[in-house]
Amino acid sequence: MKTPARHFHYSVRNLFATVLAAAMAFFAVSGAKASDFAETEVEWEFKSGLDRAGFAEAFNGLVKKGYRIVDIESYRSGRTTSVSTVWTKLGESEAWQIEMSLPIAVFLKVHEKHLENGYALVEFEVDRFGATLHFSGVWMKTDDGLDAEFYFGLESLDFSNRYGEMADRGYRLIDFEAYEANGKYRHAGVWLKNDEHEVRFYRAIEKNRFGSVAGMMTEAGFRLLDIEGYVYEGKFVFAGEWVRKAEWQESQYAFDLLPDEFYNKNSTYVNDGYRLTEFETYEDNGVVYYAGSWLKGNPTDYAVEKAETDSKKKKKVSLEAFRSGEK
Repeated sequence: MKTPARHFHYSVRNLFATVLAAAMAFFAVSGAKASDFAETEVEWEFKSGLDRAGFAEAFNGLVKKGYRIVDIESYRSGRTTSVSTVWTKLGESEAWQIEMSLPIAVFLKVHEKHLENGYALVEFEVDRFGATLHFSGVWMKTDDGLDAEFYFGLESLDFSNRYGEMADRGYRLIDFEAYEANGKYRHAGVWLKNDEHEVRFYRAIEKNRFGSVAGMMTEAGFRLLDIEGYVYEGKFVFAGEWVRKAEWQESQYAFDLLPDEFYNKNSTYVNDGYRLTEFETYEDNGVVYYAGSWLKGNPTDYAVEKAETDSKKKKKVSLEAFRSGEK
């Protein structure tokens, strides 16, 4: 089964029910790009710690201003669900759709419908609502089309084999999710035709090793694109995805931050000219943590007008080396 996806750490089905009816329409978008695809400076917004009413207000306001969601995370504290989102400014030539908290059978039917209409799944979440798993997704359409494939329900060895097969076929992983179903640990991922970025992907990294792995990748000239925290075989682990950094780029990352620590660090980086390109919320031993990745800088000869003109001439528009790489 081909399809794209990703996971919610906590159910947000009721939270989004009234808001996302508006999101079933087509929206113009700035290229089918995950938030970190844009390697130069872009207009963006980060809305954090929103309750249902706050999310509805932010969603409607930013859609009207021409923004789209590129990353969304939620966490639950007591009976309250809070949502944080990253948005980027839209263009005029592409479109996007979003579907939230659907049972897998319904999700696959919706996915097939979107594929028939020229959309590609580029972002997905898996959340558990009661005893049932639900999938959420973001689909993108571009003038030139996106070549993406989605696979789910894979055990660890099957995922490794699929990863190797997709790499041989010239695809790169852009989104990864791990979850438990029927007492077994499963993996899902979306792969996109590779656009020649040098990328790395590692999973099941023990928590006490992630810092050294991330530091090693930084020293090797890579920047963190995505971080996923999840439980695998009874242990909390990370999956991380990196892309080789351009010489003119500066990047930062952080993990295992409490919410207030994350907000303070984000504020510091933003004031220093960085933008948040990826964030993650995860729970470990009953505590909610945040992780994030930041990027800043344009090449010295960068010109917005020239970049926009060149982008229209490209034969293929694709996601960035966002969440791709090696097993």
